[in-house]
Amino acid sequence: MKIKKLLIISLLVITSIMASAQEEAVKLDTIHLLGRKKLVVQVRNISSSTIRYSEAGSDETTTLQRKQIQKIVFSNGRKEVFNKPVMMMVEAGDWKTVIVTDRKNDVSGLYELGAVKGKSSAGSRNAKAAKKSAIIRLQKKTANLGGMIVLITKEQSIGGFGEPPTFEVEGMAYGYEPPKPKEKK
Repeated sequence: MKIKKLLIISLLVITSIMASAQEEAVKLDTIHLLGRKKLVVQVRNISSSTIRYSEAGSDETTTLQRKQIQKIVFSNGRKEVFNKPVMMMVEAGDWKTVIVTDRKNDVSGLYELGAVKGKSSAGSRNAKAAKKSAIIRLQKKTANLGGMIVLITKEQSIGGFGEPPTFEVEGMAYGYEPPKPKEKK
């Protein structure tokens, strides 16, 4: 009777060890490629230019270039981002979709919505950052008017040696639809 119990207990222990070993083998990593494709694999090696992985249950390794991969989500939850996604979903009317141009031909046939101005934030580190900040503010004001394109009419860089850089930009917002009439109070 004792031998039977001992045999059953040892059989249960061996079964639980094998089950936990199989659970560990099932944990896989997910490689997100730039083209939105996902690979559920086991990552073997990450070098400065390539990623080596193997399919589930296989010892054969495949190599991918790092430039093809957006990110890897490892089985333990850790994420490693390699590249920005190729496309991002942006809603219509979002300021990121506003086109900034200085060519009059780009706005021919569009409706003029109004003048917009953008000034860089006070904490700009350099002239390039100041210009980018001013352009973003210009795009946001254009989007608020319902515009899709802004024609730059004036750009001015202010600040010299030892002074914080500032950038001001003015333009005319244009859209695909005529401006809505303003309500009278």
